[in-house]
Amino acid sequence: MCPCGSNQRFSQCCWPYIAGKSQAKTAQSLMRSRYAAYTRGNIAYIEATQNGPAAQNFDAQSAKKWALSAKWLGLKVVHCKQGLVEDTVGYVEFIASYKLNGQMQQIHEISEFHKIADRWLYFSNVLL
Repeated sequence: MCPCGSNQRFSQCCWPYIAGKSQAKTAQSLMRSRYAAYTRGNIAYIEATQNGPAAQNFDAQSAKKWALSAKWLGLKVVHCKQGLVEDTVGYVEFIASYKLNGQMQQIHEISEFHKIADRWLYFSNVLL
């Protein structure tokens, strides 16, 4: 099953995006695939799917160490605003749960995505 919580097989859900076989059609599908990539430690995909402030402040080495150290427990999409096929901007509020060094942790965030040349990219976030 896909770690993004879609109740679909990984091979039919996020894997085609991560493998570069297709592009995420919505902001939410990109966000879900980025979560799945983190659970696999695939930081190359994370780097390739961001732009703007997110890309400027990204430390791939630290991200990989963190991603591989965490035990990923689940993703809950709370709310989406825009971010559909016809949009150019979208927002996805989510909660990602994980365990790190024996401690339960959560990331509660509203992510902003921009579609540039028909490709959704993670742009910035607001931590809640």
